[in-house]
Amino acid sequence: MRLFRITSSEYIDDISGTGAKLFGGRWNKKGSALLYTSENISLAILEILVHFDGLTVPQNLELLELNLKDDLIQNFSYTQFNKIRRSKDSEYQFKETGDKWIEKNKVLALKVPSIINPYEYNVIINPKHEKFKLLKKKKKQKLELDIRLFK
Repeated sequence: MRLFRITSSEYIDDISGTGAKLFGGRWNKKGSALLYTSENISLAILEILVHFDGLTVPQNLELLELNLKDDLIQNFSYTQFNKIRRSKDSEYQFKETGDKWIEKNKVLALKVPSIINPYEYNVIINPKHEKFKLLKKKKKQKLELDIRLFK
């Protein structure tokens, strides 16, 4: 499966999950390393856009294409996703669910619906899994976004 990750050029080669470990994410608390990727470029763009305000136009973004065999990816239940998403403490429950999945360390990657667009999927990857070395970097390139996205 082709996967995509967008970040600043300073961190584009770092697929260790350190950023998520330092700051936490939708599926992990601070202290747990996790690599966030998307199934397609447009979703990866949406996933980063929610973190910028209209005054901030990032100048140094890059796109990294990765490849991971499908049999290394487990699907997260859409029913379970919706149950968590609709709960009052969804932010906590997503992090708890992700951290428990990381701790079990049974599967390298988990395909999860996006909060932004639940009809498309992100793939979260556990960098501590023994098969992490099977995640392959394919190519990277500069990403230039249309200024209208920031108006």
